[in-house]
Amino acid sequence: MDYTPASGAKCSLYKVDSIQMQEQETEVISSKWTKVPLVVLGFSLVFALGGLCALWTLYNHKFADFESLNEQHITVSKTLAAQEINSTAMKKEFNDLTARYNTLRDWLSFYDAQSCNLSANGWLACRGRLYLFSSDKLNWTSSRDVCVSKGADLVTITSQSEQDYLVSKIKVTHWIGLNDLDTEGHWVWVNNQTLTDTGVQFWFTEGPRQPDNWRANDPSGENCAGLGDESGNFHSWFDASCGTEKSFICEKKY
Repeated sequence: MDYTPASGAKCSLYKVDSIQMQEQETEVISSKWTKVPLVVLGFSLVFALGGLCALWTLYNHKFADFESLNEQHITVSKTLAAQEINSTAMKKEFNDLTARYNTLRDWLSFYDAQSCNLSANGWLACRGRLYLFSSDKLNWTSSRDVCVSKGADLVTITSQSEQDYLVSKIKVTHWIGLNDLDTEGHWVWVNNQTLTDTGVQFWFTEGPRQPDNWRANDPSGENCAGLGDESGNFHSWFDASCGTEKSFICEKKY
């Protein structure tokens, strides 16, 4: 086969075209592989930016919540401080009032004691009543008869202050106007008031409780009440046999 320049030129051109096509294909492939990372990077940046936006929004919300809670804390702290100041002031005012009350009570007790020491014909006057503390000892019925003969009756105790006053004047047990002669256990004053009516009672409770209706010395029991007992418990009431002889306290209004 003869080789001619024309045929050689054609071969050269063919090779050149083939090389150019290969280079173009390589560029296309390279371009494709270059675009893929760029797209991935772009999406990554978009997601990252979205995440940052979400975090920023969350931060703003949390910061707003913190500010709100901080303001509430400050408000509560101020309120508690104010309440503590008010509480301290109220405690001081209460203590002052208590001190003034105690002083006034002591003065009233003093004047009460002075007025209760006034006497007339052997009677002691106190808070609108006259009291006679007998030196004689009689049974309960005879004691009452003596009081009635003087326009009085055995004493009816209606308050703590009256109880305290009577206790302060005695050194031995005294009959008072309380009995359950009609119905056992139903204690009634000589003016027909019950213990429920007067609202006070001072039975002995520090040992064998009173009334106990002891029958050892009197088969009929203990149906009359005395202030104090033979052991010196003068702040309490004791039931006793009505036949027992005791001093007694008469009472009348003036």
